[in-house]
Amino acid sequence: MANLYCLPYENRGDEVLFMKIIFSSISRLIFSYSKFLASLVFLTSIGTFAHTAEIYTYLKCDDRYYRLTGTYLESNYNVRTKKFKYKHIIHAYTENYISVGSNKIDRNSGEYKNKNNKIICIMQKITVKDLPELNAEGKLF
Repeated sequence: MANLYCLPYENRGDEVLFMKIIFSSISRLIFSYSKFLASLVFLTSIGTFAHTAEIYTYLKCDDRYYRLTGTYLESNYNVRTKKFKYKHIIHAYTENYISVGSNKIDRNSGEYKNKNNKIICIMQKITVKDLPELNAEGKLF
């Protein structure tokens, strides 16, 4: 009997098997690269908001301090942590007013008004250095 395993590839049918292996390898490679490119396109197309390093506007209203950012009016300054506790969303910037909730800040005069147009206080622009600092001795009691 003839040994069939010693015959060339053409006669045994291994050429078809060899082509299947090459085709499956190439298709898996193309599929994996297409998944990678699809995920890359998806991640780059997600809308992220890029916030620049904003220069804050600090305001003083009687004995209260505020920080005006692009999206918030922050209040209740803590001297120890040097942070503002509350954030109020700014709803609109107009030519003459900044709308914060039901209150308004007049951009020309600095008047901080409630919804009835009653003046709460008059805001003054200050710098970071003008914010209150904790004394060296700290709390005395």
